[in-house]
Amino acid sequence: MKTVLKTNNHITLSWIKHILSCNNIKFYILDESMSSVEGNITAIPMRILVDAENLKRAKKIISDAEDELKKSQ
Repeated sequence: MKTVLKTNNHITLSWIKHILSCNNIKFYILDESMSSVEGNITAIPMRILVDAENLKRAKKIISDAEDELKKSQ
């Protein structure tokens, strides 16, 4: 498993989960509950992990989605 993204933003996390799900990339979320338990959401970033063989594809999909979002603004 490789980390594809770290974030403290729950909205970003939800968006990336949706993008990966739509592209049939299996992922795992680490520390999602810890950020809430800690009380300081910036102390422990949430991490999205994918299988090593999907890392490049996942990063490309996320990058393309971010580019499309910037174009639409």
